[in-house]
Amino acid sequence: MTKHILVATDGSDKAREAVTMAANLAKALGTRLTILHVILHGLRAKEASRLTEAEHLVRRVSAVTMPQLERVPGSMGELFRASHGDIGEMVSVLGDRIAENAAETARSIGASSVDTRVEPGDYAETILAVAEEIGADMIVVGSRGLGRLRGMMVGSVSQKIIQHAHCSVMVVR
Repeated sequence: MTKHILVATDGSDKAREAVTMAANLAKALGTRLTILHVILHGLRAKEASRLTEAEHLVRRVSAVTMPQLERVPGSMGELFRASHGDIGEMVSVLGDRIAENAAETARSIGASSVDTRVEPGDYAETILAVAEEIGADMIVVGSRGLGRLRGMMVGSVSQKIIQHAHCSVMVVR
């Protein structure tokens, strides 16, 4: 019987679909739901600008990290350039916002017990470690849609989770 579901999100469309699926499952089964956002160690500005497709977060993140700005940046790229190298704080605030947005979605669907976590580390390894730590019975993740050749060479996060998880894994396509 499933008692605790872990869903990982990066704010992308597939991750939002995974959150919706996990929230619906948590509601139907009456289980706890933990929403996890993983911040990759050593994230560079170029990678950070691709962290999420959620440009609407720019206003919230810039208000928290740079309240002195007169003009709110129009995109993630502008936000990171305006940071003058303090990307770590912005990525952290962005991670918190992604997790909280997902929690708001889950609660609006009807999931009653929702927790959020933002952790640094390798994506797959951190998801697996948190699943073990919280005793998750199921992990829900979105698919990445990597090309066939690249997927075989690099391996996706979801593939690594499927191979190494000690619980059920649902990949939302």
